[in-house]
Amino acid sequence: MIEEETTARLLRLGGMRAEVPTDREDRVRRAFLDECRAVARTRVVRRRTVTVAAGLSMAAAVILAVRFWLPREVTPSVYAVVATVERLEGSGARMIGQRASTAPTQIGPADTLRAGDQIETGATGRVSLRLSQGVSLRFDRGSRARLVSASAIALGAGAVYVDSGSQAPHLEIHTSFGIVRDIGTQFEIRLSDSSLRVRVRSGVVEVRSGGRGDDVSSARPGTELTLGPAGVTSRAVAPYGPEWAWAASLGPAFEMEGRPLDAFLEHLCREQGWTLAYADPKLALDASGMILHGSTTGLQPSDALAVALATTGLTHRLEDGELLVARIER
Repeated sequence: MIEEETTARLLRLGGMRAEVPTDREDRVRRAFLDECRAVARTRVVRRRTVTVAAGLSMAAAVILAVRFWLPREVTPSVYAVVATVERLEGSGARMIGQRASTAPTQIGPADTLRAGDQIETGATGRVSLRLSQGVSLRFDRGSRARLVSASAIALGAGAVYVDSGSQAPHLEIHTSFGIVRDIGTQFEIRLSDSSLRVRVRSGVVEVRSGGRGDDVSSARPGTELTLGPAGVTSRAVAPYGPEWAWAASLGPAFEMEGRPLDAFLEHLCREQGWTLAYADPKLALDASGMILHGSTTGLQPSDALAVALATTGLTHRLEDGELLVARIER
């Protein structure tokens, strides 16, 4: 109350406020309005900037989401040596380099291939490659594939047989139907215009398909998966027999001279899809000490087996994919 009386007394003492000149009042009013308009324009620009930035952020998020769900790109990033030609069969196999200036060239044994190079076998050729990671790749006639890296290839046509062994890193094979990934195995992939067929000899193969790659199918030994317009079908298939012969013909050569019998038998059975068995445990131990001599290069499996066993006093029986080795009865 005291403060209000003091304020009123001061106002009375000040008297009436002098009139402000009209021109000065107009200048102040115009300056005030100009300032208000400037502030308003700044706010509009800021709002538009925020809106555009938000729109761009949302667009970027959509693009990232779309790219995330698209199948993984298989563009090579480093032009490094990733494979060596191990064996050739027939003629016509050639390499097309990643660089635009590289013309198609015929390939020969021990040639090296780099990330981004493309392999074509033609109608009469077959080729076997050894990836730098240790995986064996064998391409059938009429195949086309690009080497993405030492652990990934893109198959465009034909068939490839993979032997990744037990120690080699996993291999991914990209196709138009999905991505095939192995888990320490031997398998064949055959691609046509309407389907993708995967046949497994050993280990496990995982096939990821669908737009997001979230449709996962697994194939175990003795299983054949087919991906086509009707979806995924599965059936049992023998891991040995004539249908596998083309891949075995491209297998790495076994230098028999000075090697033990059990190493030869294990190699032969792995390439043919057979199961190795001995008539008794002691024979299995003795086989590791039987040293072989000579060569089986160029021989058919049955002939190579006969040559290897000729001087060992052993015999064999092959039945339903099982190779049974036994002593010759006297």
